[in-house]
Amino acid sequence: MVILRNLFILNAWFLLNLRASWFQAKSKPHTDPHTGSIMFGRRTLIVAALFLGLLINQGVIASPNGLGAEANEGCLCHTAVDTTQVQLSGLPEAYEANTTYHLTLEVISAVEAVDDRSQGGFRLLVSEGTMTYDNVSVQHLDNGWTHTNNGSYQRTWTLTWTSPANNDSTTTFTVHGNAVNGNNAQTGDAWSTLETVVPGVLYEGDLSPEEGIDGVSQTDRIVLVAGLLLILGFLWSVARP
Repeated sequence: MVILRNLFILNAWFLLNLRASWFQAKSKPHTDPHTGSIMFGRRTLIVAALFLGLLINQGVIASPNGLGAEANEGCLCHTAVDTTQVQLSGLPEAYEANTTYHLTLEVISAVEAVDDRSQGGFRLLVSEGTMTYDNVSVQHLDNGWTHTNNGSYQRTWTLTWTSPANNDSTTTFTVHGNAVNGNNAQTGDAWSTLETVVPGVLYEGDLSPEEGIDGVSQTDRIVLVAGLLLILGFLWSVARP
């Protein structure tokens, strides 16, 4: 939702600037000497370029100090590749109520890990239950869990999950894991996402995750497409003779 919110802010900013330029062009039109059509000024082109640049850079900025809510939809500043995988071991097939489970989160990747450099990081979201952890390598941030600065020098982390009091529901675990090569740049790094739903022992129903692939729900995708169509529609309306 952070990306979608920023998208609509940028949409509004872009459309307002484009609308102002359009009215300016109408009042003091600059026409193409060959076609006679109205030409938009340099300001409009600059606004459009800035808009696209800001939109492209709405991804998560990787940080060795941990990732907050801006990473809930994945690390968009890095490349998602099949050679990087996230594993979360220790989860039961079905959990008992108020039961402790020791979890191991691991990022497995072909990206080479360099000693004494940042090697990886993660963003973990859990819908139910409570989590305890070693705060040297793991921290709680923005209603989720992520690596600390010390924890970025590894690709394996341990946490302890205590299941909720009711065992007739489900718990969704979403993990975005990033393997980095320690060059302090976005190049050469790779991330992946794991989402799994674990039922309570008394749960009966569908175990399909509510969220869509890549951590973006179907609703969010529809809203995103609608925003893009809004821009295209406005451009078409002001460009026609």
